[in-house]
Order: sequence, then C-alpha cells, then structure tokens
Amino acid sequence: MPGNLEKSIVPIEYGPALEAYEEPRKSKLLLAILLLVFGILVFTVPIRSFDWIWYWWPPFMVFGLPILQYYKSLGDRVLAGARWVQQRDEWISTYEITKIRSTTVGLNRASKIEDIHGNKLILVLRDAQMNPLLWNLVYNGIAYSVAHGNCDISKAARRILKV
Repeated sequence: MPGNLEKSIVPIEYGPALEAYEEPRKSKLLLAILLLVFGILVFTVPIRSFDWIWYWWPPFMVFGLPILQYYKSLGDRVLAGARWVQQRDEWISTYEITKIRSTTVGLNRASKIEDIHGNKLILVLRDAQMNPLLWNLVYNGIAYSVAHGNCDISKAARRILKV
C-alpha cells in the first residue's frame, strides 16, 4: 500500500496522502477472465460452433473488451489526505465542498462532489469505504462542509451519506 500513496496529484500545500485503497489485481484479473468466458459462451452456445471466430467483430468483443476493462481498471484508486480526497486523476478539498449530488457509476453508488476551487470529483462510495481509515478522512470533511459551509447537498445524497 505505501507505493499507492506516492501517486497523488494534489498540490503539496494540501499535505501528503495518508490513506489509499486500490482493488487487488487478482480481483481485476478474475473479472476480465469471467468477461472472456461469458463472451465465448454468448457467441458459441447459440451457434453450437466456433464459426464466429472468422468474423472481425465477435473476436474483438470477446477478447478486446476484457483486456480493455482490465487495463482501464488498473488506474482505479482512491487516495485521501487530511484535507482532500482523490479518485483516479480528480481531487477535491473535503473541507471546502460546495455541492454534493448522488449518482451511480456502473452498479455502484457514487457522489458528484464540487469544491470551492472548482475541482470536481465523482467518488465511488464503495471504493472509499473499503478502507475504513480512508473513509473516516473523507466523511469527516464532508460532514464538516455540510455543517459549517455553504454546501448544497441533494436529499438523495444526504440520505445515502447520512449527514
């Protein structure tokens, strides 16, 4: 995990990364393999042969999409410092939040968050909550911003975040 803390893009004046979470590579690889097997079954079972392999688009979908998904997921990580949170290459100042909305990313709940500096972040809540210490840093900043700042938070986001 210490290697993950070095991937911060947040300006140095906001402090260092204190916590990080990145899904294990084994999980990402397992998902890619499952997508590959599912793709092969989708094209092979109805036809009852592998004749689909001779066309250009089925092999692209069956082999290309799992590989693309795997390499895309390699950059998924959440970092948090005492006053900020970063997911992928986006970050916000957690104690200066001006707007929070609820959304989804795939099947996961997420929050669209904007800070006073105009930084925007779509934070996948599952990823942030997988590391309790990281979630404490993020949640404390959100709760402070809602209680003390001019934070515009939607009813759905308030219900999901319990603030």
